[in-house]
Amino acid sequence: MATDPLFRKLHGLVPLRGLQLLCCAIVAGVALHVSSRLGAQADPAQLALDGFDAQLANDPARQAADDGLAQAVQIVVQRNDTLDRIFRRLQLSLADLASIRAVEAAREALDRIHPGDLLTFFRRGDQLVDLQRPLSINQTLHIRRDAADSFTASVEQVPLVHRTVTAGGSIDSSLFAAGSAAGLRDATIMQLADVFRWDVDFVLDLRAGDSFKVVYEQLEQDGRIVGQGDILAAEFVNDGRRYRAVRYVNANGETDYYTPGGEALRKAFLKAPLEFSRISSVFNPNRMHPILNTIRAHRGVDYAAPSGTPIRAAGAGRVQFRGVKGGFGNMVELAHAGGIVTRYGHMSRFAAGLAAGQRVAQGQVIGYVGMTGLATGPHLHFEYIDHGVSVDPQKAMRAARPGTAVPAAERARFDTLAAPLLAALDSIAGRPAGASARAAL
Repeated sequence: MATDPLFRKLHGLVPLRGLQLLCCAIVAGVALHVSSRLGAQADPAQLALDGFDAQLANDPARQAADDGLAQAVQIVVQRNDTLDRIFRRLQLSLADLASIRAVEAAREALDRIHPGDLLTFFRRGDQLVDLQRPLSINQTLHIRRDAADSFTASVEQVPLVHRTVTAGGSIDSSLFAAGSAAGLRDATIMQLADVFRWDVDFVLDLRAGDSFKVVYEQLEQDGRIVGQGDILAAEFVNDGRRYRAVRYVNANGETDYYTPGGEALRKAFLKAPLEFSRISSVFNPNRMHPILNTIRAHRGVDYAAPSGTPIRAAGAGRVQFRGVKGGFGNMVELAHAGGIVTRYGHMSRFAAGLAAGQRVAQGQVIGYVGMTGLATGPHLHFEYIDHGVSVDPQKAMRAARPGTAVPAAERARFDTLAAPLLAALDSIAGRPAGASARAAL
């Protein structure tokens, strides 16, 4: 995510912050550096590690290690690592590994390890006492040696406290800088941008003086903050226009964001089908073609972006064409309700498994930016065709019809749940540019 144009825009001039994980072997209280990983960011895996730290501090096996009865070794999985390689590197018994893999629950949880995963080994000599792996922010897999020298697997849960907190700030350099100053993690800032993505273009539309307010869940474990959960309500003021959103789970268990009046924030089409660096060419019926050097209508918008940038379906629809088409190079056409077709050209490659006739969801990756066909550089050529007539995609996307509103039968329930969240937004005092506020409810 850190290389995405949108992520860079949200960061503005603020450098990306590397987060280094130090991996150490603790022997009688002496720390031995084992391995490290740079570039981690606030994501579910990191939240799991944060929660695991709190669990590990009170773990009996860890306490035994602190008493000198065992060694505790934390390993961050590296590229091409396997359990076999890790066991050999730590000089642990391969017979113990075979016994662990004979336990079905253990085998399923450990056969697929990935770079960045955290494993904690408790050992006596070359004998494994306990192996732990965080599965989520509040779940840890334990594989323990029993009195019969066999291994058992269990998943232990530590309850999370969901506390509702508020934050707010004004933008002077970037949304990311203002969000960080307000105490928001990367993932929460990106979630805020995602909530309003149908109304605000966070690449082109941000202005100094824009402001935000959020009501969100703070996740705590044993009195320690271990993460940030869902945004429950939010406000964004862009160029003087205020947008508000409330999170609501309907009777079918489906979650979405709505205006205070119950209208869906989700529109039929996204404002843009990718995170781009700039618009290199707009809709123009009389454009001079850069390669053919003749007047040739440009019936779409060109979004300049690095090769490999994911391209997403602007709206839900069906793939009516996937293949090579003249100057468009690798191209996908999606048919949508209401006689609308969207066209995506110059792709470097298609999304795996994408085929004609397939249904796709709004926001689903359908391909990647490239420069196949007649293209002078990597970009996406995007068209919006209404009943066979090409129209300006930017205007058409802005005017896209909204999604389904809160059902009338659920409106009273929605209003009841939304009222305290909207009141919480109102309670967040305005701040001058660059300032922020954060409080617990």
